[in-house]
Amino acid sequence: ISNKLSEDVNEMEKMLNEYLQFTSTGASEKTEAFDLSDLIKITILKYNNKNIFFKSENKILFNGRKNLIQRCLNNFIDNSLKYGEKVNISLEKLKNNLFIFIEDDGPGISQDEYENVFKPFYKISKGRADSKSSVGLGLSISSDIIRSHGGNIELSPSKFGGLKVKISLPF
Repeated sequence: ISNKLSEDVNEMEKMLNEYLQFTSTGASEKTEAFDLSDLIKITILKYNNKNIFFKSENKILFNGRKNLIQRCLNNFIDNSLKYGEKVNISLEKLKNNLFIFIEDDGPGISQDEYENVFKPFYKISKGRADSKSSVGLGLSISSDIIRSHGGNIELSPSKFGGLKVKISLPF
């Protein structure tokens, strides 16, 4: 029992640290103009993974909090790589919106879970999420980041068999 209790305490500590890190960086970071296409390329490079593909129009300047947007991208890419092998990312500009699509070839999730996964500390099932590596905050934080930029996130089935994440940001 004490081993289980220790695991629970460690998981709670991890959750709190992740949340505190998010709130402290989010409050202090200033809005700046940056090339969103470049940010995605730099983020992908850090993974050193040949199974992450990116398609974009050239330079797309965006006003926002760069580190928070990168953290959001990392959360979705991490999930895609956790459950799938290939990740396809695309960036498109349409009228007054920017769209970032992140698709994977994993098992996907059922449509009735689409809203639940954005709730803090929510996990789909013990079998799907490794409780030691996931505290159930990544998607909740990502959703807060995108909403704080005036955007939203929609989930749908991917044409590759997994999950498709559509991030919309006002431009």
